[in-house]
Formats: sequence, C-alpha cells, structure tokens
Amino acid sequence: MLKEELMTGQSAQAHMTPKVREARKYATTLALIATLGPFFYGFEGMVLNGAIKAVGVEFELGALAKGVAGAAGIIGGLIGAIFAGRISDKIGRKGVLMWVGPFLLFEAILGPLSPVLGGYFFLIFCRVMGGIGFGAATTVAPGYVAEISPADIRGRLIAFRQLAIILGLFFAGVINLLVTNWAGSSEATLAFGFKAWQWMFLCLLIPAILFIVFTARIPESPRYLVSVKRDDEAAEILEKVTGDEPEEARARVMSIRATLGEGTEKMSFKAIMTSRWRGLVMVGVAIAAFQQLTGINGIFFYSNTLFEAVGFAEETAFQQTLIITLFKIVGVVTGILLVDKLGRKRMLVYGGTLIFISLSVVAMVFTVAPVVDGHPDISSNPVLGYVALAALCCFILGFTSSWGPIFSIVMGEMFPNQIRGGAMSIASGADFFVNFLVVLLFPYLIAWSPAGTYWIYAAFGVLAVIFTAKYLEETSGRQLEDMGN
Repeated sequence: MLKEELMTGQSAQAHMTPKVREARKYATTLALIATLGPFFYGFEGMVLNGAIKAVGVEFELGALAKGVAGAAGIIGGLIGAIFAGRISDKIGRKGVLMWVGPFLLFEAILGPLSPVLGGYFFLIFCRVMGGIGFGAATTVAPGYVAEISPADIRGRLIAFRQLAIILGLFFAGVINLLVTNWAGSSEATLAFGFKAWQWMFLCLLIPAILFIVFTARIPESPRYLVSVKRDDEAAEILEKVTGDEPEEARARVMSIRATLGEGTEKMSFKAIMTSRWRGLVMVGVAIAAFQQLTGINGIFFYSNTLFEAVGFAEETAFQQTLIITLFKIVGVVTGILLVDKLGRKRMLVYGGTLIFISLSVVAMVFTVAPVVDGHPDISSNPVLGYVALAALCCFILGFTSSWGPIFSIVMGEMFPNQIRGGAMSIASGADFFVNFLVVLLFPYLIAWSPAGTYWIYAAFGVLAVIFTAKYLEETSGRQLEDMGN
C-alpha cells in the first residue's frame, strides 16, 4: 500500500509541465521565506536553553523566577497568537508578517543589554516582545503557506514551519556550544565586556534581519486578496503558485469567493464559537493542547538542566542537546517527505504511538534508576543512560515526524475560509497557553519526580492517539474551499 502511494506521487511529478514545475519552485520559495519567523522561534528558544543557567546567576534567580524567564517568550507568543489571526483578516497575512520584524529586533538588540537597562524585569519584557513577534509569525505562517500552496504539496510546504524551528534550534545550539567552549562557561566575560550569554542573545540579530529582508519580497495571500475584492491580483498570484492557466486561476478565484459569501467581513471569536464550526474549532484546540502535553517544549527548553541533573557536565549537556537536535532534523524531514503520501491523520496516530512508547521507556528508566541525594542518577549506570538516550531520540523522531509538523499543517488546512484567521488564533493561542504551562511547571515536575513527569507525558500521548483516531478528519489532498463542509 505504502509503495503504491509513493509510486503514484512519483508518477504525478513526472507528468508536470514546465510551467507547473516553475510554479512549484516559486511556491516552495515563498513557504521557506514565510517560515523565517518560526526559525527565529527555534533560534530564540535554544539561545535561552544555553543561557538560562547564566541568567539565573546574573540576576540571582530562584526556581520560580527562572521558570518565568523561561516562559516569558511563550507569554508573548500567546499574545501574538491570539491577535495575529484576526489582525491578518484586517491587514493581510503579509501585513502581519511585515509587522513581526520590529518585535524580533527589539529582543535581539535590547535583551543582551538588560543588566544595565533594567535588570531581570527588563529581560522579561524583551522576551515578551520577541514572543509577540514569533507568536504572530508562527500563527500566520501556516495559514499563509496553506493559501499559496497547490493541494498535493501543501502538507510538505506547511511542514517547513517545523523544519525551520528545528534548524533554528540547531544553528543556535552550535553557536551556544562555540561560545561556551570559547568562554569556558556561559557566565564568563568576553569581548566588549559582554558575557557569553549576552553574546548568545546578540546572535538573535541574524534571524531577525533575515526575516525583515525576505518577508518584504513575498506577495499577499490570494485568499486574503479575494476577501478584500482584489480578484485580479489574486488570480495573478494563483497562476504563479499553481501553474494554472489564466482561466483556471479566475475560476479558482470564483470558487474562493463562493465560500466567503456575499460579504467579506470575517467572523469574530464569539461568532466562531457559536457557529456550526465550533466543534471543528474545538478539535483544533484539542490537537494544539495534545501537541504540547507530550512535554516536548518542557523537555527541550530545560534539556541542558535535565542532563546536568542526572550527572552530565555543562559542555557534555550541550553536545547531547545538539545530538537530539540532529534527530529532530531527521524526523521532520521524514515527516515532510511522507505527509502528502500517507495523510495527516495516519501519521499523527503512528507518530503518537511511537511517542508514548518512548516516553514510557524513559519513565521506566527513571523509575528503576538508583537514587542519589534524593534524585535518580542514571549516570552511575551506563546501560540505563544509553537506554534513556535511545528512547528520548525515538521520542524526538516520533514527535518531529508527526505531531510537530502536522499540527501546523492541520491548523493551516482544517478551517474554512470564513473563519481561518480567527480559528487559527484560537487554536494557536491554546497551543502557546499549554506550552507556557508545560515550560513553567517542568522544573517543578522534574524536581518532584523525573519518573512521574515522564509517566504523565506518556499518558497524554495515549490520549492524543485515541482522540486523533476518533475525531480528526483527513485533510490531505482536499482544496481549502472544501474544508468545513
């Protein structure tokens, strides 16, 4: 069955006209540019991952204050996510992405200066501002990509969002490792009197500037253009991204307009939640929550702390974090290659199964590990350490090939044109809110019981698979105008 599906996809590729091939390249380029915001999100998260210990020392933070520092960006992300979708209905998808850049620059430039500009609370403010930017970008980007993508490759193009996050993690991880090795620790002072953790933050300028430069070059979403009665522009862009002939593009515009109805005003949050699509929106909210309740971001944001807690030195912890990030890249590339062949629902179920099995293995390792000073110590038993690392890598492969990228895909696809902006804000807001709780509570859960923490995440993995199998409708291969009918 799988072999036949792959062969069918290869046959379709072979029969493309030169115009269609050129359109696919253009749509792919636009998708890559749109995901520079998610790249910043991953980059910023890994910068914090490397700097959190030094930040705690710099500002003399306790466990709660460190948790707030870790979760501050997610608070901003929640704010950005809640408002971005609705604002994109007013000023366009590109319009929102263009406004993201200044927020990213704010954190990149002023965050490293927080010790002299206002201390801990100013750093929190900078992280919130940056979070508003990447929250808006990660919410709007999947919708934008969905609206400019041909149906048969839409899944893999939206999945670039997750690949961008992973690459951001990887490149920032490499920088963290280089800076730490150069300085000796993340707390050491380097050039111009800046400490190593401040240089890590200054490197945020790289993705921020790239985002600003390239988003200025993308066109507006054709679906948005139809909603504001700019049909000729919409048809022109559709022709460029799909390879359709002019008459086909105009017919597609008429199809989009039919789904919007006579009026072009988009529905409010209240109207969405009382409409016939409220059940669909709640499915999206549940999928968003389950994506975070596997613990992926808690495990990631505090991975260095976790490795050190079980006996690894800071430098070794950075190296192991990079190894895990490489597994993430392998996983998300696998997901991109298979998602348009196997379908969204099937991959979520398969990946979710691998997730909860892997988490159960890690939980079992911590359950049977010897206790030293009140905490499990897997470093004293190499076999347990390797089993835990192998299971964690399997978890990463399962998540990044399924729940990581496919969450973005179904969020960009599953809602009809009338509610897409607002519904994506609701679902993405739920994603950031649960993410905030996970990251905030993770240090406490780990301090309470590493084994218990992983058992909890494994249980949520089981529930995610059951819910998906029962309630999620397949969106693969369907036109956006057919969603929600």
